[in-house]
Amino acid sequence: MDLSPAGNGRLLIALGIFLLLALLSWFTMEDGRPRSLTLILLGFFTIRTLLARARSR
Repeated sequence: MDLSPAGNGRLLIALGIFLLLALLSWFTMEDGRPRSLTLILLGFFTIRTLLARARSR
């Protein structure tokens, strides 16, 4: 796995961590506003990460 700034390794690790955090919040938090806010924030950071990756190419 290439962990250089131009490699895909960092992107895959970041997306995996975001996915893990989303799953943990889904299964451990109660339904309602806090869980929804957490998932929205994780989605925002995921999109921001993907956009930064697209800009760097």
